[in-house]
Amino acid sequence: MARSLVDGLTARRPAIVWSLSLLFLFKGFVGLLAAAYPISPSEPAAMVGGVGAVGVLCAAVIWLVGWRIPLLGFQSIAASGAIMASWMVAHAATHGGMMVAAFAYPWIAIYSAHFFSRRGVIVQGILMSVGFSVGLLVSGLSDIVVYWTIVVATIWSICIVLGNLSEHMRLQAGTDHLTGLLNRNGFQIAALRERALADRTGSPLTLAVLDLDGFKQINDREGHAAGDRLLAGLGRAWRTRVRPGDILARHGGDEFVLLLPATTATGAEAVLERLRDGEDPVAWSVGVSEWQTGESLDVPMARADGYLYGVKSAQRAEQAEGEYRTGALLPST
Repeated sequence: MARSLVDGLTARRPAIVWSLSLLFLFKGFVGLLAAAYPISPSEPAAMVGGVGAVGVLCAAVIWLVGWRIPLLGFQSIAASGAIMASWMVAHAATHGGMMVAAFAYPWIAIYSAHFFSRRGVIVQGILMSVGFSVGLLVSGLSDIVVYWTIVVATIWSICIVLGNLSEHMRLQAGTDHLTGLLNRNGFQIAALRERALADRTGSPLTLAVLDLDGFKQINDREGHAAGDRLLAGLGRAWRTRVRPGDILARHGGDEFVLLLPATTATGAEAVLERLRDGEDPVAWSVGVSEWQTGESLDVPMARADGYLYGVKSAQRAEQAEGEYRTGALLPST
């Protein structure tokens, strides 16, 4: 029953939102609990309780408006949590209070390692390490070297080990193992990011769907291993021909998709010509559509697919006409 309740509450929110909200909520409750049952009489219960209340309030705000927050916003919120923990360490007054405050760092490190890029994780790790160091020095507690070693070693162990593991898993989840290009899921994430950027800058955004010609016949004639080698080689070649900011992905089978930021449909022709430059082992057809503001990704994809279908139909009609003219389809006399 508890699992169903949690699934129901988090179903409508991205993991990056609800997990950060729960992190602040948990830390807030720990602060309120520590204020209600202080570890020692000298514990600054009022301060700890106030920070706990702020944590609960932040959790509620993130839960309500988190879907509007950009990635940089989540990094800033996580950093604010680290700063808050450092402030508590500096004013902890007792060893027990310091450990309660320092308890927040591993959770922030875990969150950062799971959701942020390698650079973002390193930034968070540095911020937490420096903040904790300053907090300990200001606190005036004894034996701070032992505390510093334990907490900082824990922070960087999480950042390095879990960060590398998370990055590897993200790479696997968003990359096509055969071509090394983005897969459908990776392309969707990258495309939505570019759509948001184009909305802010007002620049055009164009999408092209590419489909190989006669790929099925290659598989039937030479085998699927030969078809896989062809796809892998084509992916490597195309990566060297697109611009650095262009997003190329294998959408499935022998279909590829290319997103061109700051490019109109007319401007896309030059990029597509560069793709054709070379002795590729197979020809391909393309459908192009501009991605207009306010449209979901499915809309320009459907338009490009429609244009591509028109090109394929024209090719088949032209091929049939050619065969007819050479007598292949002429009735016998």
